Amino acid sequence: MTRNTWKKIKDLRVIVSLIFLVLFTALFLDAWHLVPPKLAAVLTSLQIVPSVLKAVIVGGTATLFVLAFIVLMTLFLGRVYCSTICPLGVLQDFLIRLARKMNRRKRFRYNRAPQWLQYSVLAIAVILVLFGTSMIIGDLLEPFSNYGRIVNALALPVIVLTNNAAADILARFGIYFLYNIPLHLEGIGALALGLLFFVTLGYMSLTEGRLFCNTFCPAGAILSLLSRISVYRLVIAKDVCNDCGACDKVCKAECIDSEAKRIDFSACVGCFNCVRSCPEEAIQYERRRIPDVQIAGVGFDQGRREFFRNVTVPTAAFLLAPGLVQGGSVLSGKAKPVTPPGSLSFRHFTSLCTACHLCATSCPTGVLQPSFLDFGLAGMFQPKMDYTVNYCNYDCAICGDVCPTGAIVPLDVETKKLVQIGKTTFKKDDCVVVSKKKECAACSEHCPTKAVHMVPYENGLRLPEIDDKLCIGCGACEHACPVTPNKPIFVTANEIHLKAEKPKVEKEKEPVPATPGDFPF
Repeated sequence: MTRNTWKKIKDLRVIVSLIFLVLFTALFLDAWHLVPPKLAAVLTSLQIVPSVLKAVIVGGTATLFVLAFIVLMTLFLGRVYCSTICPLGVLQDFLIRLARKMNRRKRFRYNRAPQWLQYSVLAIAVILVLFGTSMIIGDLLEPFSNYGRIVNALALPVIVLTNNAAADILARFGIYFLYNIPLHLEGIGALALGLLFFVTLGYMSLTEGRLFCNTFCPAGAILSLLSRISVYRLVIAKDVCNDCGACDKVCKAECIDSEAKRIDFSACVGCFNCVRSCPEEAIQYERRRIPDVQIAGVGFDQGRREFFRNVTVPTAAFLLAPGLVQGGSVLSGKAKPVTPPGSLSFRHFTSLCTACHLCATSCPTGVLQPSFLDFGLAGMFQPKMDYTVNYCNYDCAICGDVCPTGAIVPLDVETKKLVQIGKTTFKKDDCVVVSKKKECAACSEHCPTKAVHMVPYENGLRLPEIDDKLCIGCGACEHACPVTPNKPIFVTANEIHLKAEKPKVEKEKEPVPATPGDFPF
């Protein structure tokens, strides 16, 4: 293909990547809940690690089809996914382009990435998943989840505050096109991690290009393995190349050795900068002629064996120690956090959640909030039900529709209404009805299933009583209770979600028919 053809292909790739970046950013910034859950499900199914977790553990035909498409695309063309569909990859491209605009002398050079480290990280991640935690691939390194945390921690507060300021200004002129959106800031731990990861990623992108993708990214490691056996790969025609070195200066993955006229295609992210810059059109896609299933340069020499023995095994043993995977109740002595409807159980949720915070962004009431160490070290930043912020909407099941990993399975609204995620505990002596002899029925008034109802107490006062069979653990009673700081009524988590009984609907009394001759009034 000619340079003009490659230029058009490169421009098309940029356009497609920007479309995906806008869509994923809109998904995480959707404080107005404009993105339909089904569209969100389609977008999130394109993310490799969440889809692999969902396909392997939860299942799903649609997810398998999407994964098959990504695998086939990589087997034919290499890692074009990294520079087109992955939002974190596109963000890195944006930062790299910004750096080159600021410093036009910025040039890349061939730098053999320590992919053995990347494959080691992937191996640790797989081991941890088998033992029930997604800490490495989700909480720390998974690209989609990290992009979500960056947007939620850094961009969303700015967008919401700007929206609220504009709404207040317009309201003074009688214009109510916008409305105020409650802002629930993430905890300091989640904010710090989002900021730290963004700063680290920015530094790596500005100085070493796609170093993160070829060193730490688990999705990149999977695609790297697949691209080693790609049917077509970019190669340098040695008889055409004039040794100008233009290609390696623009290679963001730093995988082109222009002196040896060789491209490490396992590290290539398919940005097509090299083919566009080559004056001699010496770089082309070529069909692989000789099968090469060996992982070149990734043999397990003595040094790498030492790494696995001294780092991998102790790390896995440490993270899998009793209590760290089990969550807050073992780690800190506190009660386990409540997990959202559709998460099935505490173990199911913590083993699959990658802490992308998409459910927290999509939650209309904001009751789903990122935690810090509530789920233990192995479940850092996974979201929990925070009833101090709000309660779970009785008629909502959005979180299951948008979850990309299957940590929260989709439920129809009627099924969700009977899922008991926790039970309500009532401490009689702390209630204002008992302690201050004041009338209060806030918990009963807000309970959607009437599991909390009022019964006679003394001196005409009424006291809450709880029917565990009807309670679903939505937290409406806890949130509505005016007592602070220690509420007398609160929800304790069900480690395994149960099924509540359907609320009884009282039949309306039929009017007594009037007897003939009665006065109509």
